[in-house]
Amino acid sequence: MRIPIGISNRHVHLGQGEADKLFGPWYEFKKFKDITQPGQYACEETVTLVWEKWKIEKVRVMWPNRRTTQVEIMVGDNFILWINAPIEVSGETKDLAYIKIVGPAGEVYGPFALVAQRHLHCTVKDAQELGIKNNDLIKMRVGWIRWLIFENVDVRARDDYALDFHVDIEEANAAGIKPGDRAELIK
Repeated sequence: MRIPIGISNRHVHLGQGEADKLFGPWYEFKKFKDITQPGQYACEETVTLVWEKWKIEKVRVMWPNRRTTQVEIMVGDNFILWINAPIEVSGETKDLAYIKIVGPAGEVYGPFALVAQRHLHCTVKDAQELGIKNNDLIKMRVGWIRWLIFENVDVRARDDYALDFHVDIEEANAAGIKPGDRAELIK
């Protein structure tokens, strides 16, 4: 089965408390574009990530808000910001790097930053058909000119997910892949 590849840039998932501080109470975010997972989208709104005197501007906010705030950056962003964000499963909130997020109405500071571990979104039925299950670590083959095998791909099987192998821009560039390309599960 050829699996679609989703490529993400750095972005921010906000908890409601941080969204209120950054944009004002119950601010209504505007859709910029849909992303690969149903009901989720990138917003028009952006924030600035700051650590001491270093910063990255125009970091896209994602919707819907989450239970907790999470800043997903690239490994290379650690060198720009002079932080040490761990490679972690998106959604995990332990041992994240401290960072300041600045929005139009205010700022927040806390342990929000991580580098998202590559992962495969799929429904439970997709997982069964592929012979895998939630939280498995698998291998995916990508690319056709500069092909590459990604190991330690975390499986996320839930019925509200769409089939999608998710990598960040750095990983995509390393393999020479682009949106619309597909990957293969290696058994």
